[in-house]
Amino acid sequence: MNRTPRCPFCGQPVAPPRNLGYQFADLDAGFCKCGAVYVSDVTGFNRGAAFAEALFLASGGRPELAWELLPEEDFREAVLEPYDQITHQLVPERHLEGRRVSGVLYFVKLSEDLKDLGEKGLEELRRIRQERKRPRAKPRKLRRPEAERLVAEKRFQELRDLCAVQPLNIRTLQKLLYHPDRDLRFRTIKYLGDIARDLAEELPEDIADLVKRLLYASADSAASAWGALETVGEIIRALPQRFGLYVRNLMAFLPYPEFRPAALFALWRIAEAHPELLRREGPLRLLSLLHDQDPRVRGLTLLILEALDLKEVAGEIAPLSEDKACFEIYRPEEDRFETLEIASLAERILTRWRRT
Repeated sequence: MNRTPRCPFCGQPVAPPRNLGYQFADLDAGFCKCGAVYVSDVTGFNRGAAFAEALFLASGGRPELAWELLPEEDFREAVLEPYDQITHQLVPERHLEGRRVSGVLYFVKLSEDLKDLGEKGLEELRRIRQERKRPRAKPRKLRRPEAERLVAEKRFQELRDLCAVQPLNIRTLQKLLYHPDRDLRFRTIKYLGDIARDLAEELPEDIADLVKRLLYASADSAASAWGALETVGEIIRALPQRFGLYVRNLMAFLPYPEFRPAALFALWRIAEAHPELLRREGPLRLLSLLHDQDPRVRGLTLLILEALDLKEVAGEIAPLSEDKACFEIYRPEEDRFETLEIASLAERILTRWRRT
C-alpha cells in the first residue's frame, strides 16, 4: 500500500522536497521539524550525490565542515525507498500509473550536540569532539545524600556523567524532587531537564521513561507530585520534537486546583521557547484562570498569555492592572527566584502590546 513518507528519526510526515535555491547539487530537498535533512534522488542511481547534498545542507552549507563529520558519532543516516517524487509517496510495488518507481529519499540528522553546527564552525566541531573524549565517570550507584550534595554544590557535569554511565541514577535524582528545601528542589528540576536534553540521543528510552514516571507520579496523588510537572515542562522545552505532544497531558491537570501552579509553571516555560506547542491546544481556555483565587495561578496565566502574544485577550487582562497581589517564580537560567506583582506584570504586558 502506498504511503506518505515519514521521517525515520521522529516519525513525523515530511513535506515534498523542493528546490531550496541554495543546494550544492541539482537535487530537491527539505527539512523535517526534528532537524533532519532529506534529499530526493528521483532515479535511485545518485545516492552518493543525495547523501553528499544532505550532509552539505545539515552542516549549514559549509563543505569544510561536512567532510569532517563522522558517521554514527556525528550524524545518522537513513533511506526511504522506493520513492515517487511526483506524487510524494512510497510505492512498495515499484510501479505507479504505468511508471517505474525507483527513487529514494536520503535522510541525514546531526547528533544533538552538533545541531547548530552550521552556525558555529570547524573549531566548535573540534571542541565538541574533545568534550566527547573527556574521561567519564565510572559506572556506580549514586546515593541520595551524594546527589543532594552535588545539586547543592551545583556540580551538574558530575551528575550528568553519572547518569550517562549509570541511567538508574536518574531515578535517584528524581527523588530529590520531594526534598523540603525549595532551592534544591527547583535546581533539581532544572538539572533533570538539562540531563534529558544532553542524553536524549544516548538514552532515549530512559528519558522517555522519566517523563512517563513523572506524569504517573502526578496522577497518583498530589503529595507525590512535587516538582514532577515542572520537570516535565523543562524536558518538553528542551526536546519539543520528541515530547511536544505531552503538552496536552499538562493541560489535563488544570481543572484540579492542587496541580494548577505546577502545571502552569511547566506550560509557561514551554510557551516561552515553543509557543506553537500551546497555541495548537486551544490556549483561550486559560482565560478563566485569570480569576483564580491563587495569585500564583493568576500570575503564571499572565506570563503564558504574554509568551503566546495573544493580544486579542487584552480586555481580559486589563482588570488585573489593579491586582496588587504578588507571586514568586523560579528562573532556571539564572537559578534564582523572583517576586512579581500581578498589577505591574499586567500593565507591562498591555503597554508592550499597545506599542506593537
